[in-house]
Amino acid sequence: MEGQTQTRREWMQNVTSTAAVLALSGSAGIALGQAKAISARVVDKAGYDRIIASNKGNVVVVDCWATWCVPCRKAFPKTVEMSKAYAKKGVVVVSLCFDDPVKGQVPDKVKEFLVKQDAQFENLISSLEISDTGADVFAIPDGALPHFKIYGKDGKLFKTFESGEDKEFTHEEVEAAVKAALAK
Repeated sequence: MEGQTQTRREWMQNVTSTAAVLALSGSAGIALGQAKAISARVVDKAGYDRIIASNKGNVVVVDCWATWCVPCRKAFPKTVEMSKAYAKKGVVVVSLCFDDPVKGQVPDKVKEFLVKQDAQFENLISSLEISDTGADVFAIPDGALPHFKIYGKDGKLFKTFESGEDKEFTHEEVEAAVKAALAK
């Protein structure tokens, strides 16, 4: 009996030590098979610009979308696929949502959508409503979503993809622009 107690005690010490090491290394979620936590934050244009600037040296793909935009929701899984396919090739994906913040916070429906999509990249919510000044400030013609911006490694805008009555684009075209930006 005493041998079993000692074995259990040793086992508990090993489990505790292992958990502490994993927690300190920041890999506990990965080691336990859990996905990385999905987060989002509200930003103004200056905050957005800082994020783009902080990724200089990489190609940055910005998916401008909203939960109320059906084409945006349908296309978003392709953005997630692109982020995974190009993560190790020098491409950073950022989503910029135009749902209205609730008391300055990310709306629950946006959080739920991002988690469901497994959007494990930088997720932003515009502090500006697209129908008011957001469309102008973020240079989205007529506030039409979806809208994509590709920034080159130099941090400058490389290409945009606009939506509208006479304007449509595919994810294949966005991916081709990403490849062209990487090659430049």
